[in-house]
Amino acid sequence: MKEKYRKKIARSFDSKSKFYDNYSLVQKEIARRMIGRLSLTKINPLNILDLGSGTGYLASLIAEKYPSASVTCLDISEKMILECRKKNNNFKLVISDIEKLPFNYSSFDLVVSSFTLHWCEEIDKIFFDIFKILKDNGLFMFTTVGPSTLKELQEAYANVDDNQHINSFTDLHLYGDSLLNNKFQDPVMDMEEVVVEYRTFHDVLDSLRKTGANTLIGTSKSYTKKSDYIRLLNSYPINKKNKLYPVTYEMIYGFSWKNHNQKESNNTKVIPIKKI
Repeated sequence: MKEKYRKKIARSFDSKSKFYDNYSLVQKEIARRMIGRLSLTKINPLNILDLGSGTGYLASLIAEKYPSASVTCLDISEKMILECRKKNNNFKLVISDIEKLPFNYSSFDLVVSSFTLHWCEEIDKIFFDIFKILKDNGLFMFTTVGPSTLKELQEAYANVDDNQHINSFTDLHLYGDSLLNNKFQDPVMDMEEVVVEYRTFHDVLDSLRKTGANTLIGTSKSYTKKSDYIRLLNSYPINKKNKLYPVTYEMIYGFSWKNHNQKESNNTKVIPIKKI
């Protein structure tokens, strides 16, 4: 079941690679916000790993910020990795599953991941492996999506049938607990809602399909009956002020160090990033 799902994800993103950049508006915005948060740190990494790099948009921003660093892009999709090559010939490219990291101990000063962890089931194992491949004083920074993501579509589907159409997304606190369980120091967790509005309901579905967000665990159904589509359209909440169709993303930000300054007194809490 799990192996079948991982292959399904790879195939889905392979098929989206050519036009992913044209539709990944939220993903690009969050990547820019990650760079802004990195600017608040004093890290000057020489070896950087982007887990779930996609087409390499975040990796490109990181390469601009740290021009002397070596940047490695890892993704489960071969065709996404090939898109990375088009952005920067200097990227080191690795086709692999984030749940099976092929790196040695203490290989990277900075590990980043954006819009990837919600596709994964073994978060504890992933965080354990990331801790191993980070150098001392190395930083792990990630973004993923929380339970309120696509809440409008979930609400609409509830009026169509009782089947699961949207993946279940993990709560912020579970990511924070996993960081602590895997010895990361002073984990910082934060959350914000990002809402994108579309002109039509078709544009909503198109944006999700073109970014691979319609891949679901345990389903083989790849079409929607016309009658269900009409019910879905009529049930989808619309912004009454501007008549646009909103799509909500609950963005989770995680930020933590490995053995940073060897302080033991404050690593038992998950604190808001806004307090830094």
